[in-house]
Amino acid sequence: MPDAHSSSGSKLTVVSLLAYAAPMVAINFSLVLFMSYVNKYAIDVLLVPATAMGLIFGIGRLWDAVTDPMAGLWSDRTQHRLGRRRPWILASSLPVALFGLMVWAPPESLSTPELIAWMTVAVFGFNTAMTIFLTPHQALGAELTLDHHSVSRVFAFRQAAGYVGMIGSLVFAIGYLMTAPDRRESARELAIYSGIAIIVFNTLSVLLLREPTENRRRGGGSSIGVARDVWKNSHARRLLIMIFIEHTGSGASMVVAPFLMEYVVGLPGKIGDIFLFYVGSSLLSLPLWLRISRAIGKKNTWMIGLIIGMTGYFSLFFVGKGDLRWMQMVVSLTGACSACGTLIGSSMLADVIDADELETGERKEGAYYSAYTFLFKASSGVMAMITGFVLAGTGFVPNAADQSERVGLAIRSLNGLVPFATIFIGAFILARFKLTEEVHTEIRAKLDARKRNEAG
Repeated sequence: MPDAHSSSGSKLTVVSLLAYAAPMVAINFSLVLFMSYVNKYAIDVLLVPATAMGLIFGIGRLWDAVTDPMAGLWSDRTQHRLGRRRPWILASSLPVALFGLMVWAPPESLSTPELIAWMTVAVFGFNTAMTIFLTPHQALGAELTLDHHSVSRVFAFRQAAGYVGMIGSLVFAIGYLMTAPDRRESARELAIYSGIAIIVFNTLSVLLLREPTENRRRGGGSSIGVARDVWKNSHARRLLIMIFIEHTGSGASMVVAPFLMEYVVGLPGKIGDIFLFYVGSSLLSLPLWLRISRAIGKKNTWMIGLIIGMTGYFSLFFVGKGDLRWMQMVVSLTGACSACGTLIGSSMLADVIDADELETGERKEGAYYSAYTFLFKASSGVMAMITGFVLAGTGFVPNAADQSERVGLAIRSLNGLVPFATIFIGAFILARFKLTEEVHTEIRAKLDARKRNEAG
């Protein structure tokens, strides 16, 4: 079996990269379908009150604030023959599949209070199970290589696999569910098939991968101490705040896009076409972002991506009835921006972890990527909560083709102006980030020298 580990002096094989990235196809299919469509599905199909769904997602973020850090800490401290990360990846498979089925297929006999309770448990369980996978998986990616630019390649493979799953979710699954004669039964079938795929892909990845062994028993100490280390790291603090703000903007558009296509553009059956341009531009732009980041650095590359994103989101505010071509053009810009942010943000966080090791002598990938996972989920959860309250407050009527101008303005603002504003703030924060390639090279040199001294 291939050895997936690479130090700064060795090269990752394509087989190892594929083995690492493959689970993201099925995971992202399930996760993106949940993040982008479950709110609308619950409100329009299951008839859960919009305010109730807003509260479920909002309160769920408080639960994530507990479970996400714990997943990172436990992963860092795990001592198992499979390593620190692979046991969690394997253990997440069945819960993700079962809670996913629970989200999409509640019994039709439930009363409204019972349905709200069911969805609360389902949403909380699904998010927790996803955390058990996402945090160790991201942390493993940061461990596969120590090279400043090679880590970007690792996450590019991971992201590309995720985009394949996203294409299946956004381009095909959502359009299918929005137009299916029996949307509840169709959702149940998709949940079953995606759950089976998750179990198969995760199991194969765990069997094929090997983890680096030198980081075992090098996780953080107490929970409070680890949290303090993460917060004290100025690079981490600035980067994580930036990641949350940037994902809040892109998360807004993802959550509200189905509402925009149905109630503003008036082409719900074309949502797959829109998402194809969004995800297609995301996937195709990855090699470009890798090349640019090698030439001008990660931070400068991200700034370019943010400028492109702001242009796209501002343009998105002006979409109107039947503007299919306009939508395709602007989402190509926002998709490229999203790809840049996810790729470069993940790679820069790996550099931050090296800076933390220099200060503390510990490898806490799990702790740092648990913070990343929490902020990623929190951003979409915040927007789902805000969307629920805004729609309820502006007089939104589920399944009504003719909505008021006030509702249309609210939907266009959530899709365009909110992301534009959050990304603008994020660019201001990113401009102050100081961990450049030159600084990281110095950090790696000091870490390598320390390792040689300890070995001698």
